[in-house]
Amino acid sequence: MSDANYIAKAMTAAPKAVAKGATVSAMEGASMRVLHKGSNEWTCMIMPDGVPMCTDAAGMAWVHALMTKAAPPDQIGFMYMLAGDNGTSNAAPGALARTPDNHWVKTGPHVMILGASAKSMPGYPRTLDADPTRPYVMWPDTPYEHLMIPVK
Repeated sequence: MSDANYIAKAMTAAPKAVAKGATVSAMEGASMRVLHKGSNEWTCMIMPDGVPMCTDAAGMAWVHALMTKAAPPDQIGFMYMLAGDNGTSNAAPGALARTPDNHWVKTGPHVMILGASAKSMPGYPRTLDADPTRPYVMWPDTPYEHLMIPVK
């Protein structure tokens, strides 16, 4: 994919007001390459599964922790995934494919609240068989649990 096409796709993850000022980065192995330096605190990129996302600085630290299997930061992060996702296991962070027992869930356009504080938000379903049309906790009882909030 050309850099211009990558940038255009990555920016579909967030509202235009956020995306237009965001830095756009591409994962290249264990490092990141900046394709467009932004003017706000947001970073947009395409995840390894081809899904675009935009997140704030705390969210980038959370994504880095997830990708490296490290402890997530103790900060609240916010992420946009307005293009939806391709699905993921709700039981095994990092799973690459659906299996009969990994509680695969596919969520349409959504935002995410990340970090330790998401664990203390009461009242959201924590079941592994989540209803992706309603807010729910993804990856419950793992260090990476976070709140998924579907949007139109």
